[in-house]
Amino acid sequence: MDNPLLNMEDAQTRLEAWRDRTVDFASQTETASRALQELKATGADDNGVAQVTVDAGGALAGIKLSSRVKRQDPQDTEAVIIEAYRVARVNLAKAAAEIIAETVGTDTPTGRALLASFTTGQAPEGI
Repeated sequence: MDNPLLNMEDAQTRLEAWRDRTVDFASQTETASRALQELKATGADDNGVAQVTVDAGGALAGIKLSSRVKRQDPQDTEAVIIEAYRVARVNLAKAAAEIIAETVGTDTPTGRALLASFTTGQAPEGI
């Protein structure tokens, strides 16, 4: 029996290796999921007037304003908050990419799906 497909020992070895890879990937996916669920990112405007924190889903989690907002027009305050929010979202995507690269990898279907969800601002279900 020279056919490796018919060799029971070879088949068992391949099956165990596949199982081990599957278990490892499941563990990495769980690690990524936990880290992404807890992820928050902060961003600020160029002048440091507004600092915004977003959660894993990109939702606003906090705002800090400097005392300089008292001396500026409300429209300017609105603009710096929006700028800080955009920076926070970019920082969130970068942080998520790092977590994904360190766990499931950015070249896997799971990694690509997770990355896409953070670049579009739509957190995947369960995260």
